[in-house]
Amino acid sequence: MESPLPPLSSVVGPYILQDLVDDLPLGTPENPNVEITCLEFWEGNLYVGTSTHELLHFVSIPATPTPSASVEPPKPIYMLASRPQPPPTPAATVTSPYIKKILVLPTTSTALVLSSAGFLSFYTLPEFSPVSGAPKLRDVAFIGGQDLNEVEEERVAASEGRQTNMGRGKLIVVLAKGKLRMIRIGEAARLVKDIELKARAIEAVRRDMIACISTAENYALVDVDNIRQIPLFPISSIPTSGPSSPTESGSNTSQFLSQSLGSHARTTSGSYPPRTSSLTPRERRNSSATASKESSATVHNRSSSTSSVRGQISRQSSHGKIPTARGGKSTPKPTHLSPPSPTPSRPLSPSAGLQPPSPTARSETGLEVLSISSKAPSAVSSAIPSPGPISPTKTTPTESKFPAKTKTMIPKGPLIPHVASPSPSEFLLTTGTTWEDPGVGLFVNMEGDVTRGTISFEKYPDDVLVQGPWVIAVIANRAIEVQRWNMGGGENDGGEEKGLLEMGDNGFKLGLSEVIGLPGRVIGAAMTMLRLETLHLRPGPHPGNNGSPELSRRNNEERIIAERISTVESSVVAFKGKRICALVESPLVLRLDSLLPTFKGGTPKTRVRDILKTFRKMDAIEPTTERDPHEVSYIRQKCGILLLGELLRLETLKRTDIQPDEITLSEEALIESAVDPRVVLAIFGGGFVGDIVLGKGGVWVYGGIKLVFDEICAQRAERQEGYQRDILLLLKRYLAIWRRKKGFGSIADEKEVFATVDVALIRVLLMLDSPEYLPQKGFTMVSEGNARGELYALVDQDVDEFEAISNLLRSFGRLYVLSILLQNRKMYREVLVTWKRILEEGDTTGEFEDGEEKVRNYLLKLKDKSLVEEFGKWLATRNPKLGTQVFSDDKAKAKFEPEKVLEILKEHAPAAVRIYVSQLVEKGNTKYANDLILLYLDDLVKVLGELPSASERLRDSYESYRALTSPKPTYGEFIADNSPPLVGTDGAGGTSETNWWRDRLRFLELLGGESPYDVPKIFGSLVKFREVLIPEMVILYGKEGRHEDAIRLLTHGLKDFDTAINYCLFGGLSIFQTRKIITNRDEQETLFAVLLGEFLKLEDYQECMEQTRNLLERFGGWVDVTHVLQVVPDNWSVEMLSGFLMSALRGLVKEKAEVSVMKSLRRSEVFKVEADYVARCDNIGPTIER
Repeated sequence: MESPLPPLSSVVGPYILQDLVDDLPLGTPENPNVEITCLEFWEGNLYVGTSTHELLHFVSIPATPTPSASVEPPKPIYMLASRPQPPPTPAATVTSPYIKKILVLPTTSTALVLSSAGFLSFYTLPEFSPVSGAPKLRDVAFIGGQDLNEVEEERVAASEGRQTNMGRGKLIVVLAKGKLRMIRIGEAARLVKDIELKARAIEAVRRDMIACISTAENYALVDVDNIRQIPLFPISSIPTSGPSSPTESGSNTSQFLSQSLGSHARTTSGSYPPRTSSLTPRERRNSSATASKESSATVHNRSSSTSSVRGQISRQSSHGKIPTARGGKSTPKPTHLSPPSPTPSRPLSPSAGLQPPSPTARSETGLEVLSISSKAPSAVSSAIPSPGPISPTKTTPTESKFPAKTKTMIPKGPLIPHVASPSPSEFLLTTGTTWEDPGVGLFVNMEGDVTRGTISFEKYPDDVLVQGPWVIAVIANRAIEVQRWNMGGGENDGGEEKGLLEMGDNGFKLGLSEVIGLPGRVIGAAMTMLRLETLHLRPGPHPGNNGSPELSRRNNEERIIAERISTVESSVVAFKGKRICALVESPLVLRLDSLLPTFKGGTPKTRVRDILKTFRKMDAIEPTTERDPHEVSYIRQKCGILLLGELLRLETLKRTDIQPDEITLSEEALIESAVDPRVVLAIFGGGFVGDIVLGKGGVWVYGGIKLVFDEICAQRAERQEGYQRDILLLLKRYLAIWRRKKGFGSIADEKEVFATVDVALIRVLLMLDSPEYLPQKGFTMVSEGNARGELYALVDQDVDEFEAISNLLRSFGRLYVLSILLQNRKMYREVLVTWKRILEEGDTTGEFEDGEEKVRNYLLKLKDKSLVEEFGKWLATRNPKLGTQVFSDDKAKAKFEPEKVLEILKEHAPAAVRIYVSQLVEKGNTKYANDLILLYLDDLVKVLGELPSASERLRDSYESYRALTSPKPTYGEFIADNSPPLVGTDGAGGTSETNWWRDRLRFLELLGGESPYDVPKIFGSLVKFREVLIPEMVILYGKEGRHEDAIRLLTHGLKDFDTAINYCLFGGLSIFQTRKIITNRDEQETLFAVLLGEFLKLEDYQECMEQTRNLLERFGGWVDVTHVLQVVPDNWSVEMLSGFLMSALRGLVKEKAEVSVMKSLRRSEVFKVEADYVARCDNIGPTIER
C-alpha cells in the first residue's frame, strides 16, 4: 500500500502547472494507449517520444485570439507535421522499447534521439529528418552532459543579443559500454575523449571539465581533462546485505569504480539483485586488492569523507528521520565562478580508476567518428578492468520496461540516482533508503566535500531538476515537489519555500523535462490581478460601459500591458499520459496573494497580524523586472484595503479585538499602500461616496483590488455599519498625509484625487466635531488631536472643490467655518451675509463668540463703502455702540462724512444716532455738542414724562444726600457712586429704568463742558422739571451768569456745601467740569460774599453757624471784614468769629509790613538811579550851549 502524500495547501507554491496540451494525439486505432516518454520544444516545434517507440513532430499554430475581456490566454494548437523514423530496434533485445531522450542542439541544427534499447540516432532540425550517413551508436545509456557553465553563458548572451559558440559545435557526454565519451557535435560527430570506467554509468552532469556521474549504486566526480576520479557515497544508505561493520561498508563504497558491471547487472525481468549478495565480506575486501597501489591509496584518501557522509545518513535513516537542516556553512548561489582547477586539492593520479581515450576509428565515409567496438582499445591500461558486454536482455534501471499504462504506484526495486547542479561550484545528489521513505539531497563541491545543509523530499524522488533557486522533484509518480535550495543565501522573496503540485492520477507515469524553446507563458491569474480596470465608485452609469473609443483603446492597452507583465519564461515541462503542462515559476503576486487571509477564517486580530506580516515582506523586495513594481504595488494595496476592511468590520474597538499599535501599523500600511484615496472613501461609503470626484476616464485599479473592493462593499451594504471614532481618526490622518502630496506631479488624476481629498477630509473633521461622535472623544485607542482647530486651518488654506465644500459645511450647519472658507476666497459680501445669518439665527455651535465685534473689525478693514454702509447700519441696529464705530473709528479704511452717517443712522438706526454724535464730540468735533445735548435732553425729558418713578428716584436721591452729615462727598460723586449697573451692552440708553440714570450723568457732563450749546433752549425744556433736575439747573444758571440762583440751589436745594465753595473758586463754572480754571480774585470775592449770605440763611442754626465759621476760617481772605461784621448776626459772640478775626488782623498787620518794606525798597531803588545818573554825567563831561 502506497504511502499518502501530504495534503495540498491553498497557498500558492513556488511553481504552478499550466496546461500546454490537454490531449496530444499520440495513439493510433491499433494502439490508443500511448503516452509521452520524452519531449523537446524548439521554435514552435514540439518533438515527442512515445511509449511505443515512436517519434512525433508537431508544429505550433497560433490559437484564435480571445476577446479582450478574457483573462485566460489562448492555448496554441499543435498539429502533427510528421512521424520521423525512430531509432532502430534490434530484434529480441528489449520488449516494448520506448524513446528515452531527445537532445536538441540548436547551434548545430542537430537532434539526438536515444532509445531505451540503447540506440542513438541523429536528426536534422527543424524538420526532424534522420541525418544521412550519421553513425548509429549502440549500447548507449545516457546522452547529455553539456557544460552547464557554457549553457548559462549562452542564455545570458542571448538575452543581451550576443552570439557565442560560433562554429565550435557542442561538446556532450555519452555514457556507453562502461565508457564516458566526450563527443563534439558539429558538422559531424567527433570523438574528443574516451574514458574507461570500472562500472557502467547511467547519468552525468558536467561543469566545465568536472563531471558528476552515477552508476546504479554510487556517485563519483570525474575530472575529464586530467582523467581523475573522486568517489562519493552510495545512492542507498541501507545496503541490501549490509556489511557487518562500518569498515566493510566503507570499503564497499570506495570500490564502486573497481567493481565489474557484471556484478551489478540487472536480471532479465529488470530487477536488481542484492548489490553484495554474490560476494562475501572477505571477497568484497579482496576485490579492492585488484586495483593498483596508487588507485588504492587515492580511494582510501576519499573513503574517510564519503564513509562519514554515508554513515551520517545511515544513522539518521535508521531512526526514521532524514536530515533536513540547512547547515550553517551554506554557500550563497554564485553568479559567476571560474572553472574548477584541473588539479583537485587531494592528489589524484591518472591511474586512479580512469583510462585515457581510445584511438578514434574511421567510419565508412572516412570521417573521424566514434568507435563503438566492444573491445577495449589497446592503449587502455588494464588497471581498470573493462566491463563485460551487456546482455541484450538486461538493462540499467533507467532502461527498465516502460509500461504502456499501469496503475500509479511508488516504484519498487533499487533507488534511481539523480544528479543536478544548482550552481557553478556544486552538484546536488540524492540518497535515501527506500522509495516509501523520505529522500535527502546533498550538495558537494568540485572536490567532493559537502558544502551546505541537506534538503529533504517527502519521498525519494523519481526525478530531480534544478531551476534557479528551486529544486523540482517528482514524488511517488503523481506529485511534483518544489523547494528552495539556497535559503542560506538570504534570497527568499517572501513567498512559500515549498510547494506540492499534482497532475491527477490517470495511471500514467509522471515525467519532467527541461526544454530549450518553450515560449513565455501568460499566467491568467496574475493577469487578472495586475490588469488595470475601471472601478465603479459612485451611483449612476458605470464609466466602463459607455463604449467610448478612448475607453476601448485604454482597455486594449491595459490588456496588452497585463499580458506582458504576466508572461513568465519557463524551461521545464511536466507530462503525464497525453497531457503536457508547463511548470511555471509562480509570480510573486500569486504567492503572496495566497498568503493573505479572507474575512472568514480566524479572528480579526490574527487576520490583521497576517496581513501586516505579508505587507512587511514587501520592504525587502528590490524590483528587477517590469512586473516587480506592479506586484509590490498590488500586494501593498490589497493589504491596505484588507486592513481597512477588517477595522471597518469591528463593531466596537476593544483591546480584546485589536491593539492600539496594530491600529497604528494598519494606518501606516494603508498610507504606504498608495491606494487611490477615492477607493478608500468608496469603501467607507455613506456621505464619503458623494465626495468622490471622477475624471473623464474614471478610476483604474488592479483587477484583484477590484474584486476585494466589491467584496468589502457588499459586506458593508448588508450590515449597514456605522463608524467608530478611531476609524474616523485613522481616515483623517490618512487623508491629511495624502494632502501633503499635492503638487508632487507623480499622481495620476491629480486634480480629481486632491479635490476628493479636500472634501472628504473636511467631512471627516466635521464628523469628529459633531454631536454624534463627540461623546466618544477621550475613549479612543489612538491619539485625538484638535479636530476643530485642524478644520479651521484646512478651510483657511487653498482647497479644491469650493462649491462642494460650501454645500458640505452648510449641510452640517457650520456657517462660521464656511465664513472662514469665504474669507480665504476674498468673498467679502458672502462672509458678511454668513455672519449676519449666524447672528440672526443663533450660533448653535458656539464658534462665533463676540460675533458682533468680529463683524465690526471686519468692516473696519474693508474699502468697499457700499458693503460697509450696508452692514454697518445693520450692525448699528443690533448694537448701536459697535455699529457706530464702523463709521467713526479712525482705523476704518472706508471714510464717511458725519452728515452722511447721521443721515444713514437716522433712517435705519435711530438709537445709534446719539452714540455716534457722542463719539464725534469726544473726538473734539464740538459743533455737534449742541446736537448731542439735545439728544440727551430729549431722552431725559421722555423718561421723566413717561416714568413717574424716575422723578421720585431723583427726589429720593436729593433727600438721601441732604441727610448725610459732614464731611460728605459732593453730589456729583454721590450720584456717580450710587448709579445702577448698565443694562445691556449696546450703550443705546433709551427709556430703560436703569440706563437713563447713566445717560443723565453723561448729560450733566455735557452741560458742564466747555462746548457751546443753546442754553436758553435747553433751559426752556427743563424749566418744568426744575424741582427734580437741580444739578442741571445749577449748571444752566451758571452758564447764564445767575450765580446767586446757582449758589442758592447748591446751598438750600442740595446742601452740597463743598460744591458751592468750588463754584465760587472757579468762577461759577460747572460743578461737573473736570478741568478747573481759577477765576480772578474780584469775581471770587463777589461769589464768596454771596455764598456767605446763603450760609447765613440756612434754616438749621447749628448748620448755619458751622458752615459760616468753616467758610470764614478757610476762605476769610476772600471776604471783607467790615462786610462780615455787618452781616453776621449780633448775637454771635466774638469767640465764634475769633478764628476769622485773628486771620483778618494778621492779614492787616502783614499787609502794613509789606507796604513798609515796599516803600523802603522803592526808596533805595531811587537812590541807585540817581547815583547812576551822576556817574554818567561825569563821564560825559560839561557841554557849552550857544
